[in-house]
Amino acid sequence: LLGLTIMDSAIKHLGDRGKKTTVIGKFYGGMDLDGDAKAQEALNSIGNPQNVIPLIMELESEKQIADAYQKYLSLKEADEKLDILVNNAVAALDWVADVSYISTLEIEYSTLEKMYRVNLFAPLFMLRYFLPSMNKGARVVNVASGSGEFWDPNALKDFQPGYATSKAALIMMTKKMAAAVIDKGIYVNCCCPGWCKTQTGSWNADTTPEDGAGSVIATMFLDSDNPPYGHHYRYGNRILLDVLPQEIYEIYKKQEPTLLQKIFSLKNENNHKILRLLGVKIKFKRKSK
Repeated sequence: LLGLTIMDSAIKHLGDRGKKTTVIGKFYGGMDLDGDAKAQEALNSIGNPQNVIPLIMELESEKQIADAYQKYLSLKEADEKLDILVNNAVAALDWVADVSYISTLEIEYSTLEKMYRVNLFAPLFMLRYFLPSMNKGARVVNVASGSGEFWDPNALKDFQPGYATSKAALIMMTKKMAAAVIDKGIYVNCCCPGWCKTQTGSWNADTTPEDGAGSVIATMFLDSDNPPYGHHYRYGNRILLDVLPQEIYEIYKKQEPTLLQKIFSLKNENNHKILRLLGVKIKFKRKSK
């Protein structure tokens, strides 16, 4: 549901800019659409069906990703290039929202491996195989999760051992992918869509798929003059630290940029309280007379 909403929002956003949009819908067949025919029907319902190229693949298979790229080459227009790649597919096999979960010591190797193949390996191989068809200036967005952030309230709970760790790894993989393609003028970032009302999230979640798609869209179109790369965002705001103490996170949520700037400044003695929240011990020298 989130993936389809992202595509629909992207088409509308690009359409507003007067651009012809072709959507390549990649779908992980193990998720909530039942079979290729239903997946293709859903993808064709997004925007203008003539501008949709549905590519159905099992993202845990490198070969299927490679084959999907060859299919794309056979279907696309001769001069067509890719401007945006969103890696949104997810495998959350260690829990069922609001129903059940698998504990860390009980999870099976095969379950853990499958989640890592979809959540971590697939974004890397999607970039590797589709890279030759990407325009200079293209954007890549890996959809991560707050569950993969080290300060997340659930981090010290026996919960989501595969989902959370694979999303944490995706945040670091984003940095590695960004470093690998920045010399080609391609900008890779990741984002958290928030806790959305979806089958994977929970129907009791705080936000809608449209809200989650908005977070992804904001990350797609960050600063056209000096695009960032290798960073993690939520609703267009950068998550500044890999580990955020709760007090700093509360400041961050309130979007008080002057306070955030103080966190990284050692020049003003009034900043010492904020710095101490980060565990930084500062001794200020008295000015000599």
